[in-house]
Amino acid sequence: MRHDRTTRALRTRMLRMLTIAMLTLGALAPASAWAASPADAIEDMLDSWHVSRARPLVEAMATDRGETPQVTYFRSRMAFYEQRYDEALTLMDQALANSSSKPPGWVMLREEIAAAGEVTRDYVTKTSPKGYFEITYPKGKDEVLLPYAFDALDEAYEVFGRELGMRPATPVRVEIYPNSLVLAKVSSLTETDIKTTGTIALCKYNRLMVTSPNALLQGYGWVDTAVHEYVHYVINHKTSARVPIWMHEGLAKYLEKTWRGAGEHRLPPSSEKMLRDRLEADDLVTFEQMHPSMAKLPSAEDAATAYAEVYTVMEYLHRQKGEGVFALMLDKMSAGLDAKQAYSATLGVDFGDFERTIWPSYLRSRPKVDFAEAEGFDDGLKFKGDGAKSAPTELEQVAKPEAKQHVQLGLMLQTRGRPKAAAVQYEKAVRLMGDSNPVVQTRLAQSLLESGDAKGALDALAPARESYPTYVTTWLIMGKASAALGEHADARDHLLEAARINPFDPEVHALLAAAYDALGDKDTATREREYAALVR
Repeated sequence: MRHDRTTRALRTRMLRMLTIAMLTLGALAPASAWAASPADAIEDMLDSWHVSRARPLVEAMATDRGETPQVTYFRSRMAFYEQRYDEALTLMDQALANSSSKPPGWVMLREEIAAAGEVTRDYVTKTSPKGYFEITYPKGKDEVLLPYAFDALDEAYEVFGRELGMRPATPVRVEIYPNSLVLAKVSSLTETDIKTTGTIALCKYNRLMVTSPNALLQGYGWVDTAVHEYVHYVINHKTSARVPIWMHEGLAKYLEKTWRGAGEHRLPPSSEKMLRDRLEADDLVTFEQMHPSMAKLPSAEDAATAYAEVYTVMEYLHRQKGEGVFALMLDKMSAGLDAKQAYSATLGVDFGDFERTIWPSYLRSRPKVDFAEAEGFDDGLKFKGDGAKSAPTELEQVAKPEAKQHVQLGLMLQTRGRPKAAAVQYEKAVRLMGDSNPVVQTRLAQSLLESGDAKGALDALAPARESYPTYVTTWLIMGKASAALGEHADARDHLLEAARINPFDPEVHALLAAAYDALGDKDTATREREYAALVR
């Protein structure tokens, strides 16, 4: 009997020592957990998805206390975060059955575990060429997403490893959902949250959660969106979920396009204009209003403004301190500083001074971007199944009545096979309303291309390309025009941009196949022909 008591006491001491050791060796739990109980330490590790670090503590707790409901709950969470959904559900049901209190948090998590298992039960899983990511997706057309996602994410893994000083364990899980209803089902967001703010992807539960571009009428910038969510994944693993939403989103927005190369991280002109307008109206979104989620802000404009704001916070830091500054800042948070302290220590100024004077002054000093908003043009997300209002016609996106008449006549002439006459009408519309409306510019470019003026078509599309970079028709016609000029590498690059927005258009893949053939890449050309058939 004395031996049993001694053994149990020894196990308890070992458990406590192991907890301290795990925290000291880099478990990176929040500062509040350094003196917490083993259960609290495990909670902190699981909150930041450090499953491998939590596992030995859970096993030690099971040895010390037996298979209590809390231990079973921890096992369920570990299985959930490793995407073993059936096992996680079985364990959670056991934990709830054996618990007298039925904690509400356990019940809510059980619902999300069940939803994840149900949604992904018949999904297909493929691993990226470098082994950094695995994408799980519905059988069928969503297979076309793989090469474009893998190219971006594998490159992002290397780029962020340098920029953020963190290379997570691989493969990182990415789940593709067929529509926003499914994203709402497997997350804490409602469909209203998703459609109000344009939130279409999440990083949660140790995985990236992305809505397929096939859920939208014209797709969306889904590749950069997936990379954006991966930034969140890296930050969470590096700092154990200690980074507040404004810093999370600032880093993710600033870095989401850096996988493309130098200079690609700039804000689009529309965001610059919105930020400038809100600044001049003294109507910026505060850091406090951004909490707990950008997806909970009252409007899509508020969300877009908030993203632009926090982007500039990181832009300023990077301009002042250069490469590696983000890794340095996150290291300070991992060491125990809060976000404002870490930003201040990295920048070398008091955060209160930065927030009150330095940052507003910087915002006013940033160059004004020349952006003429296309009056009447709707570049919001357009979900399939939302009814006619989600898909305005081309004419409905031309605001000026006189210009609309010319566009209507141009459409009629174009339909009748008279592209030169149609181009004349579109040019008249442009003179009345400017060259910012991508609907009119793409129609003009298409008519010029059909008339044999490929160079003129590219010139006509330049303003729309800069102002509205996710309008997919722009990239499609640019691909056609470059191919007509014999510039097959440019054609490929333009068409890849189209695929990164809407890869469910068979014409995109057919044109890509032709471009790859012309460049001598027969294997990729064959793949693109197969994709064209798949999505047809």
